Amino acid sequence: MIAIIAIACAVVLVAAVAYVIAAAIFRRPQRGLLLLAAFVPLNGLLFLLPLPGFVSGWKEGLVLFTLGCAWIRRTRSPTSPPVLMPWWPAAALFVVFGSVSALATFGVVGIFAIKVTYFYILLVVIMWLAPLDAQDRDNVVSILMGMGAFTSFVGILQLTAGPAALVSLGYEYGTQVRTSGGLLRTFSTFNLPFPFGLYVMLSLLVGGAVALADPQRRRNMLFLVTSPVMVVAMASSIVRGAILGLVVGVIYLIAIRFRFLAAPLGIAAASIAVIVPFVPKITAVFFSSSSLGQRGDGWNNIIASILVHPLGTGLGSSGSAADRISTASGTAFQKDGLSTNYQPDNYFVKATLELGPIGLWAVVALLIATMMWCTRLSRSLPGNDGALALGVGASIVAAMFASLVSTYFEIFPIDVYFWLLLGVVGCAAAQHGSSTGRSRSGQGVAVYRPISASY
Repeated sequence: MIAIIAIACAVVLVAAVAYVIAAAIFRRPQRGLLLLAAFVPLNGLLFLLPLPGFVSGWKEGLVLFTLGCAWIRRTRSPTSPPVLMPWWPAAALFVVFGSVSALATFGVVGIFAIKVTYFYILLVVIMWLAPLDAQDRDNVVSILMGMGAFTSFVGILQLTAGPAALVSLGYEYGTQVRTSGGLLRTFSTFNLPFPFGLYVMLSLLVGGAVALADPQRRRNMLFLVTSPVMVVAMASSIVRGAILGLVVGVIYLIAIRFRFLAAPLGIAAASIAVIVPFVPKITAVFFSSSSLGQRGDGWNNIIASILVHPLGTGLGSSGSAADRISTASGTAFQKDGLSTNYQPDNYFVKATLELGPIGLWAVVALLIATMMWCTRLSRSLPGNDGALALGVGASIVAAMFASLVSTYFEIFPIDVYFWLLLGVVGCAAAQHGSSTGRSRSGQGVAVYRPISASY
């Protein structure tokens, strides 16, 4: 009887909290986006909780609910777009061509490939209906900074505790708990090391750009002080794509705006380059050629595949999308806990395999268009918005290089933040009056136009 009463009380409490959250999002849909940004880094903790499987769909449910609320409460002027998206032609081609490919290849179950690849584009749609104002955008940055630092400290704690302690908590060795060369690959609050490393990389680049632009602000100063610990935590995940992305992202930030960092960071890089060769274990882990050789063997087969399938083998024929389709079709796709579907470990190779040269062109065009757009805005938007655009531009440059060694845009929650940040920058550009952030006279436009849906 006591157990039944306890369960009933828990259900009532959860229902009450859910009602309060739903009511808050209905009154102001932008809150749904902020909640999503704050909690997706914690999604991996669901593995430890005794909850039914459908709970893992909370993020999709939150997006759809927020979209519905934004649609109901939409109020915008038809003469001024709430979000600017000069990159939309490339994105539209990518979405339409990929969706047709998935449905033509796999039939109805191709919807799962469409969901994996394109679902979080809905975040931009939400911002079209309910744009984020300046305070919302600042809150997004605060969330990214805070969660990046928090997850980094959790990663350091995991490194201190060791694999045995993590397995005792309920994590599975070989799934979440992994080692490389005897070193634990930390994964923090995520389900794998890959999203952890890439998320911290994203936080360092976007948060770092904003913090460096205004280092006197307490939040920004604390983030800069914490950043060395975050770099160590990111490195402990042993995700080469994150390290490569951080390096090229920092080079981008220095080249565009923060040139005073070139000398100190150059000295630090040179010191690391001198020390690392004398630490054999680190050298063996980070510079092993075996994994690259295995990836290269698979990539070589793609050339032959293109000759047979010039339009690709179909969206969802590889990577995590293929795993979802196999699950939906009831087809066995695992052996010894590993997927038997082809995992390209290179998003450009994946795009070429699944969608052929047209799909590859669409992906590259989208990345280049968004990177150039953010670069222009970083020089013209005032204050925090200009710094935010710079940080997002750095994250896109990092994504280009990280995609060479990972299926970057299939990794949750990196896909969430990619579209979220593009929409956030689009809101800033629209509210400052120009897709480039400049008036016809060439001067920066610093006038803020309130958006009624923001209130």
